[in-house]
Amino acid sequence: MERDFQETLNGVDTGTARIPRSPTYIQYNPRRDLPLLLTIRNATFISHRQLWNQLSARGIETCRRSFNWRIRRLTDAGIAQKLGPLFPYPGPVYSITRAGLACLEACGEGLVSLTSESKTMADPNQIQHYLELVEIHAALRRTNLLVEWTGDLEVRSINQSIDVPLAKDYDAIADLEFEGARYRIAIEYERSLKSSKRYDEIISAIAGERQIHMVLYLTSSVDLLYQLKAEFEGQNVAIALAPSLAFCQNPLGVRLYAAGSNNGNRTTLPSVLRSLAMKRMQKSAK
Repeated sequence: MERDFQETLNGVDTGTARIPRSPTYIQYNPRRDLPLLLTIRNATFISHRQLWNQLSARGIETCRRSFNWRIRRLTDAGIAQKLGPLFPYPGPVYSITRAGLACLEACGEGLVSLTSESKTMADPNQIQHYLELVEIHAALRRTNLLVEWTGDLEVRSINQSIDVPLAKDYDAIADLEFEGARYRIAIEYERSLKSSKRYDEIISAIAGERQIHMVLYLTSSVDLLYQLKAEFEGQNVAIALAPSLAFCQNPLGVRLYAAGSNNGNRTTLPSVLRSLAMKRMQKSAK
């Protein structure tokens, strides 16, 4: 839905308090501002360079100077919030504000999982988590296999709205097209180890999953990968694991660890997808 309107903002809603300021007059451009705001909201947190890379890859922004002007204009108006950089991700970090959410809702792009009236907004302690998910998104996009990416805000909104929700609120879902077939891969990014009880609950939920072909766990370190692999040892679940940095550098060539494999079986993403295709053919033949 496109809605062309102009608005005078007399203050900035930062998510906690409204800060009085001189009236700021802006004209909303649905063809350029809407995709930018959706990208910021759906990422939860996204760095300046990541935002530019996403929008330029989709052909929405072609001029870096124009992009810089647009994001500066929206942050000055309080539609998006500008935070300090987080090393090693270059540039400032952006998140959506309540005013930005209200704008998206007015354009028919609201979510039930996060609204302009939600009690809490994004937690800055989770910035690194979400910036790494943006890196994973970008890595899959560069493979030319990615058809659609659904972030956790959208996943939670879907799960709250449909009769048959997914087994859990995944960090993201990547729809991939490989050798003429389409696959839904759930993405989980782990920065720290959960309790064994929590992983038992996750395994139980995933075991009954019918809408996802595989869960891909990406970790912040190799050590964490081995700890996580031990939690899934001996389980008959469609889970693969890899260090996030290595995956982002070479998503099609990085060695994935297949969960539940007692012989330390390693594979690659193309091999996993071919294996899923084989299982699909065997099921159809029955």
